[in-house]
Amino acid sequence: MAGQLEQSGTEQKQTTQQERMVQQFGQSLATKILMILIRLGRNAILARVLGPADRGLFSLISSIPELIMVAGNAGLANSAAYHTAKKTRPLHTIVANVNVQILLISTLLFLLSFWVVEQHWLNKDYEEAVVHFRWFIAFAIPLMLFKIVNFNLLHVLQRIGTINLFSLLESTLPLILFLILWWGFDIDALEAAVWSWFLGLAIISVSATSSLGCKFPIQIDRGLQKDLVGFGSRGYLDTMFQALLLRIDFVIISALIDNEALGYYAMATAAAELLLTIPNSLVAPLFSFMLKKNANDKDTVTPIVLRLLLATMVMGAIFFTLFGKVLIFVLFGSAFLPAYEPLLVLLPGVIFFSYYMVVRLDLLGNDMPGTVSIISGIAVVVNVTLNFILIPQFGVVGAAAASSIAYFLATLGVYRIHAKLHGFSPFQTLVVRRSDIALVINYIKEKRA
Repeated sequence: MAGQLEQSGTEQKQTTQQERMVQQFGQSLATKILMILIRLGRNAILARVLGPADRGLFSLISSIPELIMVAGNAGLANSAAYHTAKKTRPLHTIVANVNVQILLISTLLFLLSFWVVEQHWLNKDYEEAVVHFRWFIAFAIPLMLFKIVNFNLLHVLQRIGTINLFSLLESTLPLILFLILWWGFDIDALEAAVWSWFLGLAIISVSATSSLGCKFPIQIDRGLQKDLVGFGSRGYLDTMFQALLLRIDFVIISALIDNEALGYYAMATAAAELLLTIPNSLVAPLFSFMLKKNANDKDTVTPIVLRLLLATMVMGAIFFTLFGKVLIFVLFGSAFLPAYEPLLVLLPGVIFFSYYMVVRLDLLGNDMPGTVSIISGIAVVVNVTLNFILIPQFGVVGAAAASSIAYFLATLGVYRIHAKLHGFSPFQTLVVRRSDIALVINYIKEKRA
């Protein structure tokens, strides 16, 4: 009798966890869908106002500080989140010590950025254009670092509503600011785009920092500083390699072809990454869960998440395959129709990468940042190598193929480790079941009731 009650309690707990995960995913997905609509509107306006060449240059300018930040952040965001999730110190103490590291790292990267933008190979078309925006690039680095660290802390603290609000603001503010600057003050379109991106980033960064409720403490706890560096150094390469997987092709295209080609590729990437809204919606409810919960809890929830994710991603990719060309024409204009071919080539890779994003969280929660870093690093080397081989022959379609192949290799690597770690068969994590669909339908019915 006692055994039956214990089993019943376990099953009830698992069901509650599944329902909570679906509920949080539903809230985040609704936010992300609204973000998609806002970003589509913003991208459509920018594409038509800037044209392919300036749109490509804008993508390069906004990508450079991100790449510098992730290349030099020493894994601080993951380390801060890990220690907060494990409650190794009070939140105020962790934030105070993290702030010290942010200020130190930001200062070094701020200075480094001026050297980076002076590199002649960075932009084949017009190298002085990047130099012209060097101060925006430099100051964006600390803002991005504060934003990513504090967003991770909010994820761990499960402040899903706050995260969703900031996510909406992150999409909305640049659009509003651009319209005010370009239309209201008649500022040059590219200048207005850069200003609106930078000001939006500044507002979100400051808001995320203040939302923790710790003000801005500064403290040096040698033990905690050592622990932060210790965990961060093991996960640092993973964070850097993940960003390189998504953005290094922008720099290579800029160096090897021209801004117009980069504009086509930027729009193809923007369209393909709309699908990543789905796994990004899962990150908020999963982040804390993967770091805090034990193996039995994760073995129950993770397969359901992965099965539903893949099914949804495949349906989304089919939609973009059938209607992507029409959407590009309607939203961005005929000038951007060359973006359709690289979009098609990117879609399989985006499906793979969505799986990688979720499994990566699970492996980090199992204290395996080094393993993830090795897998991601191999994928980056393959990506860069293939870019230099394929871009001269196939242009931006070659860049898209290089990315898709690299995403597949990264996904295959984490899949094999994950399956071995938990004993999952391919059927358990890849093929959607009727019970999964029933779980979602029941949630929708409850919300309607």
